[in-house]
Amino acid sequence: MPKFTEQEKEQIRQSLLSKGRELFIQYGLAKTSIDDIVLACGIGKGSFYKFFSSKEELYFAILKNEEEVRETVLNQLFKEELSSKELLSSFFHTSFQFVEENPFLQRVFQNGEHERLIRKLPHEMMAFSEHNMNRGTLAIDTLIERGILPKEDPQVIVGIIKAIMMLRLHKEEIGDELFPKVMEKIIDFIAEGLTKER
Repeated sequence: MPKFTEQEKEQIRQSLLSKGRELFIQYGLAKTSIDDIVLACGIGKGSFYKFFSSKEELYFAILKNEEEVRETVLNQLFKEELSSKELLSSFFHTSFQFVEENPFLQRVFQNGEHERLIRKLPHEMMAFSEHNMNRGTLAIDTLIERGILPKEDPQVIVGIIKAIMMLRLHKEEIGDELFPKVMEKIIDFIAEGLTKER
């Protein structure tokens, strides 16, 4: 098996992340094989295993990258000078839009892909979920300290954010044309309810 320089290792890793993402979007986790991935990357199967022990591990690495990009986008939002309601509303809209425009993140909760990851990588997924909850709680704590949100349990507010994100799964049931208007109203009502003076 060939020895790779550090630069070659990084190029192969980036290729695996990039080509893997494309294939997972197109075919999903179950229907994408390691053979498909190595063929798209132009590497041998043995080389794949130097980087990832399974296709689920590769999928998980791509998911973590997507979440980091989302966090960067949301952190920029906190720097803007907006009223409490505008900031919270923008936060919800930006989070939702990020998923709406990201075909990989849309796939994560379709066809049992999320459940498959939990089954195959239980410890990693639990740690990832806990990490996201902690980051979300810290962001909410910051908004409470700034007086943007009332002093409530941050985990409840993180739960509200998750619930809004999960509504995307019911887009077809609500109707493609009606769905954006419904989301607009829900986000408006929640932002109003969380930021009104008590």
